[in-house]
This record gives sequence, structure tokens and C-alpha cells, in this order.
Amino acid sequence: MTRMITRGVAALSLMAALAAVPAFAQDQRAAMKSCQPDRQALCKDVQPGGGRILACLKQNEDKLSADCKAALANFPAPKQGS
Repeated sequence: MTRMITRGVAALSLMAALAAVPAFAQDQRAAMKSCQPDRQALCKDVQPGGGRILACLKQNEDKLSADCKAALANFPAPKQGS
């Protein structure tokens, strides 16, 4: 009985985690769209991947459009050294 409950809890946890992935991806796409002009102006030479573009945008936060700032407010600060 305990094993069945444990498996049920694990399955529900996995389903909840997987359900959050599409929502995060959708938020990320919306942020990319909102920040596209800023990215082209401020980070055009930054190689994509490893959070480098996000780090560049965050480093130039004072120069970003209001839409891009609002979109980036939903993302954590990038790791140092990325």
C-alpha cells in the first residue's frame, strides 16, 4: 500500500513538472519577441547558447525598452561565467 502511494505521488509530481515546461517555453518565446529589437541593438555580436544573450540583456538593462524589461522580469538572473 505504501509503495502504491509513493508511486502515485511520484507520478503526480512528474506530471506537474512536465506541465510547467510548455508554459515556461511560451514565456521564453514571448520574451524573445519583446526583446528582439533590443537584442539586435545591444547584443548582436553575442553567440546564442548558455544564457549569453539573456546575460547581455540583463547587463544592458538600463538601455532596454519597457516591453523587454517587463518580459525579462519573469526570468532569473543568469549564472555568472555563462
